[in-house]
Amino acid sequence: MTKKILIIDDEKDFTELMCTLLYFHDFHADALNDPQEVNDAVQKTQYDLIMTDLMMPNINGFDLIQLLRKMKNYQKTPIITLSAKTLNDAERKLLLQNDIHYVMKPFEPQGLVEKIRQLLGS
Repeated sequence: MTKKILIIDDEKDFTELMCTLLYFHDFHADALNDPQEVNDAVQKTQYDLIMTDLMMPNINGFDLIQLLRKMKNYQKTPIITLSAKTLNDAERKLLLQNDIHYVMKPFEPQGLVEKIRQLLGS
């Protein structure tokens, strides 16, 4: 069964690239470029893994993670943050407390795919 991944990033070119990368590795990926659409998307589809940028307009990735972790269906869903942001101690602690995996941009695509497979047990 194909695993479903949600990608949230305000840069459309990036989400299109990520969807293509994941498609070639047998994953189904949906992309959102407006983090305010996440609530509706996760109510309609149960995702196996979520990837999000940290620095976005309107809702940043940290707030988005806290929102997702409050939802019954997403309390244990693997989340990967993809960001060029250097984290401070409070941000690192928040990610650790919520079992969030941090990947620094730019990253090696194959390394990210391996991380996804590890988290999904595939």
